[in-house]
Amino acid sequence: MRTIGPTGRRSSPCTYLELNGRDARGIGESDRPAIFFSPNSDFREYPDLLSRGDVRVLHLIRDPRDVLISAMHYHSKAAETWLHEPVPGYDNRTYQQQLNELKTSFERYVFEMENSTNSTIRDMVQWQYDRPNCVEVRYEELRQGGQMQRWSRIVAALGFEESEQAICRQMFWNNSLFGNLMLYRSKHVRCGDVAQWSREFTPDLASAFLERFPTVLQDLRYETSNDWVDNLLPRRAGRLQSVVKRVSTRLTR
Repeated sequence: MRTIGPTGRRSSPCTYLELNGRDARGIGESDRPAIFFSPNSDFREYPDLLSRGDVRVLHLIRDPRDVLISAMHYHSKAAETWLHEPVPGYDNRTYQQQLNELKTSFERYVFEMENSTNSTIRDMVQWQYDRPNCVEVRYEELRQGGQMQRWSRIVAALGFEESEQAICRQMFWNNSLFGNLMLYRSKHVRCGDVAQWSREFTPDLASAFLERFPTVLQDLRYETSNDWVDNLLPRRAGRLQSVVKRVSTRLTR
């Protein structure tokens, strides 16, 4: 997810624009401050936006294992248009139909890993993490930040003025899982817990994940090794340990 806010004069109201399917380049040519939002990492239509000197970027990532869990459950029920359009190769079935026709959670997770979640994880890995105008944040930091110190530092780094920062903090609280959002029981949120994977991942699912994304957790610094698989229950050592051994060998070459 990206929230992009050009800094500048506050003489006129700030424009908010979601980038999905729209061309925001015209907005960028205006003196009017704007906030651009995109739920993905695809900025190919806006090649110069992220590198502009007057732009500040908030880049948010989440543990890929929890991304997988969240995506599978969300895509099985969500009303987003793309989930309900026939997909070539699916015998005229939609993405959601194909997902829900699978019999087990394991099969549904593997389907997600090979499709939508695959591109999400790829985007996280391919993101340019050394942008001087970018604030890098992990979902886990915000989820545990009940006192909002981290969020206060973020909005300051994004260039919001002091009076605006108070509004930002209130809006964040109103829409946070530890704030007012749970009072309204958002339909979008199933479970916002950190490290859901530790409860949901089985050895078989961990094996499937490592086969497809052998280094992603290390690349994104969520793990330093594959020792996390040792804590999965129930433990069925055979196939999983074999996969971990192969991945470890690959990493040390």
